[in-house]
Amino acid sequence: MLNMIRFISWTFCGYVRVLGRAWVGVALGAAVAGAQEDSLTADDFSKLDTFESVLLSKADKVYGANEYRQATAAYDGFVLQYPKSVATPYALLRKGRSLQLDNKRNDAIKVYNEILDYFPNAVAYAGAALYYIGDCHWKNSDAKEAMKAWAEMAKDSDYSKHLLAARAINQLADNLVRQEKWSEAAPYYLQVAVDFRRANPEATRAAIEKMSQYYIRERPDAAGLRAAYDKTETFEWNPQAGSDSNFWSRTIESIDRLGVFNEADRSNRDRYYQYWAQAMEGKFPEWDDYQAAAARFRLTVDGDEAKWMARLDKQFSQYQKDGDYARVVRWIGYYASRKPKLEEYYAKLSFEKMTGEQIVGLIGVFYTRCPATSYPLARNAIDKLKPGAVSDDTRENIVRGWMWGRDEEGMRLTSAGMKDVDRGKMLLLRYYRDARQSDKGLALVDDLARNPAYAKEALYAKGLFLQWKNKWAEAIAAYRLSDSPPDSSFRIAECLMADGKRDSAIATLREIENFFKAAAPEAALRIAYAYRDTGESKMFIAALRAVLKKYPGSAQSNTAHLELEQLGVKTGGGVDAE
Repeated sequence: MLNMIRFISWTFCGYVRVLGRAWVGVALGAAVAGAQEDSLTADDFSKLDTFESVLLSKADKVYGANEYRQATAAYDGFVLQYPKSVATPYALLRKGRSLQLDNKRNDAIKVYNEILDYFPNAVAYAGAALYYIGDCHWKNSDAKEAMKAWAEMAKDSDYSKHLLAARAINQLADNLVRQEKWSEAAPYYLQVAVDFRRANPEATRAAIEKMSQYYIRERPDAAGLRAAYDKTETFEWNPQAGSDSNFWSRTIESIDRLGVFNEADRSNRDRYYQYWAQAMEGKFPEWDDYQAAAARFRLTVDGDEAKWMARLDKQFSQYQKDGDYARVVRWIGYYASRKPKLEEYYAKLSFEKMTGEQIVGLIGVFYTRCPATSYPLARNAIDKLKPGAVSDDTRENIVRGWMWGRDEEGMRLTSAGMKDVDRGKMLLLRYYRDARQSDKGLALVDDLARNPAYAKEALYAKGLFLQWKNKWAEAIAAYRLSDSPPDSSFRIAECLMADGKRDSAIATLREIENFFKAAAPEAALRIAYAYRDTGESKMFIAALRAVLKKYPGSAQSNTAHLELEQLGVKTGGGVDAE
């Protein structure tokens, strides 16, 4: 008997060791793999015995289920049973988190301090504890103590490398910025941008943005900005080797973005642009966009249009080569709002020598940078596009990306040049549909209805155009031909209601409800509104109750509930309004 007991005991323990590791691994695997914030590290997990793993996994399970009071007790039980376990600081950290998430922040701080007192070298957990101490104080509206904790984290050589340190140091710096202490905040932002460049890209991005603001606007300093650029391995999302051109491209973008001043701050605006115009002097003589930016910054300060244009014209003539029409287009963009200069450079173009790509670039400049008064020149450029010079896809992108809602004539010209004639017509039809221009749309639909590729969409659009013109019977006929249920069926019901044929409209909605499951709740709600709109209040209420009964949990059920409440009618007891 004793041997049997020993056999059972040995077998059970072996079973727990083998199976226990498997299911504990499932419970803890994600946390171990991520090893972030308040997770158990992979190294510590590997050192746990079976019984520690089982007990800890149970605690983690209730923590993961947001049962924080149970989790607090479970982690506390682990600490009491295994006070010398390698996972004890982890259990204390999770106990503190459970208290914090249960809004017992002062109790949580006490637990976090236990970790700092007894396990200061367990950096993965002590570093997190220090961050969460600051977080608790912050949520308690005690900014002073929060900053104290986060400043300690920033200064400690080990804790400052913890993943949470990026967030802590950024928050510390942000608080200094709120106090207008930019010079104290900037080194913290740089610290995050350097130390967490690869480990925490989001925190790094935020730190680089603020650090750049310091060196560009708050205390303009090109040398300081360049040093930061090199230390952070560029201002791009991904760390990489830097270059002078990349540095200045990003800097110019930021100068423009950050250079917004109100009228009362004009003196600071002038100092800002004066500094950057001077800092850019003498560099990259052949780089047009760089020189144009420098000239624009000088113009902002001195307001001298003649000098600005002279600088741009000199830059153009000094480096222009025959046949470089892309560069002419660039100057048209520089002079976008100065029509005489724009027209002067437009006259330099030889469309017969330009590629389709260059002409498309010109069209883009007109629609993205120039005022509408210049659109006639853009249309002239569209006319110069040789047949087949660009694909139909490119033409559609021009229409949708640049012209939609801006220049209908330009859209017509661009669409008319498509190789697929019906595709061009369909593109225009979609615009007329979106713009609710019924007469123009109706002029296109019948031709397109003969093309199987566009017939359904064209006939549906015809139905819309006729419905908007209150031609109910003709609209219904078009919708039926479009064969696009349930959408076309809903539209038919709308037309029937508008034509005073409520019962037919309800019958159509019943068909939708019976044959199209996804659309059934909406059809049922519209039946209710059909009764409401014809003054049948009892049937309206009954139909709303039917929605509640048939489609609980749907958005339409929520709407029906609100409608009944507004009517002062008790919900429940729904019956079909048939």
